[in-house]
Amino acid sequence: MDYEINDVEKAKVGNKTAFENLYSAVYRDLYKFAFYTIGNSEQAKDAVSETFLDAYKGIGKLKNTDKFDIWIIKILSGKCKRQMREKYDKVTIQNPKVIQFDELTGVEGKTDNKEEKIDLEMAMSILNKTDRMIVTLCIIEGYKSEEVGKILHIKSSTIRSKLNRSLNKLKKYLED
Repeated sequence: MDYEINDVEKAKVGNKTAFENLYSAVYRDLYKFAFYTIGNSEQAKDAVSETFLDAYKGIGKLKNTDKFDIWIIKILSGKCKRQMREKYDKVTIQNPKVIQFDELTGVEGKTDNKEEKIDLEMAMSILNKTDRMIVTLCIIEGYKSEEVGKILHIKSSTIRSKLNRSLNKLKKYLED
């Protein structure tokens, strides 16, 4: 995530413009995380909106401004988990695990072949929600295992092993 620490410090003391700058700087990354985790564009937008509302209300309590990104992703992670629980508690006709990557701006260019996109969507859908979060945070968002561990409250060594197993599952699925 690319944001200004100065904006975090200003937002902590109630500067609305600084918070708007933070919103603009991190919205897309948060949306991508939520979308890859939940697999539904509207629910991802809802989770991100709720996250920003909670962040706006609680930013004054943020102790370490350098950790804003970890703090806001922890909030979003909780919102995504709640959305997932609600989503899977309901009986739906369509497969709730299928992730449609084309809905994300800029993802189309990463793979030229529509069949490859479908394969990637299906491969991600075989992972459980925690493993999808780990793959999303480590591979797509570029976080280190220590940071992901703090976000998900899991040891960094466990993150690395889960990531490795998940990547192997994805590789095996895509090779078959």
